[in-house]
Amino acid sequence: MKTPPNSEDELEEGNESEEASLLFREGARFGELHLEVGMKFGTKWEFREAVREYTIQESRSIKIVKNDNIRCRTMCKVKECPWVAYASRDHEDTCWQIKTFNDDHTCPREDKNRATNRNWVCSKLVKKGINGCKKCSVWG
Repeated sequence: MKTPPNSEDELEEGNESEEASLLFREGARFGELHLEVGMKFGTKWEFREAVREYTIQESRSIKIVKNDNIRCRTMCKVKECPWVAYASRDHEDTCWQIKTFNDDHTCPREDKNRATNRNWVCSKLVKKGINGCKKCSVWG
């Protein structure tokens, strides 16, 4: 007995689930964030914050090399290290997408990371209240 070929709807659903897996979700738990080529972000700020979070998670220091209206390139602060994350606007200008991502760090991990400032710590510790408002939290 032969299996019938997939319908066009099933093929489209498969593409949507693959595409949905590449969308950045801000609520990822610390330590579970991963970046990959093709991942999409709503804004450049979301991309920068995701890279910041990722480098804190991996105990690395980065620098933003190129940062303008159409592209953003981040590199490891150690010159010999090949780690790089590059995102630019997609061709429809609807979102930002990672175009290049080399996750191979050749530098050692660091004990201190300047990206872990008090704003970052507070964003992790302060509970969000109604509709994500920190002022409406239980802590007052």
